[in-house]
Amino acid sequence: MNPADKPATYFDFANAPSPKDPSHTVKLGMRHLTFQRYRDLGFAAGIAQYYGIVQDGLIVAEHAFRGLQRPLMLGDDTNADQTVVIYSWRPECDYEWSGYPWDGTVVRLEPPPDRVFVVLVREEPENEFGVFGSIEKWNWVGEDAVLKGAPTDWQARYKEHLWSRFIP
Repeated sequence: MNPADKPATYFDFANAPSPKDPSHTVKLGMRHLTFQRYRDLGFAAGIAQYYGIVQDGLIVAEHAFRGLQRPLMLGDDTNADQTVVIYSWRPECDYEWSGYPWDGTVVRLEPPPDRVFVVLVREEPENEFGVFGSIEKWNWVGEDAVLKGAPTDWQARYKEHLWSRFIP
């Protein structure tokens, strides 16, 4: 196996508010394998969103949740759904990739109306990189009518509301 393909190998890092206290910061890692999955599946908009929204925008997340209200298995861990932290906020813009993979460009767009951006992070044990968790998935979802900046039906989607920076 190529060393870059090892699951614990990161090619990029981003800062995020700590799930325990949004006034503190944790370091998150982007794994080579996650990024390769987006590339191999042709998710060019997802790659543009990583660089335009996730990489520097995650630090301003408005809400954090823990646990998915659906089963998730990762390797032998049948309770992987419990170790997912979900961040959400409404970024000022969206990003898309225009052109071919080798000579395209990132295009800045208006964010979709009535949507928030969510980033799913899998918590990890302490490691030599000082990484709290790995960034696994990100996308736009509908915005809750009451808790602005949070996903619609967040109570049904997630097991625990950790914090909100701004109370409506």
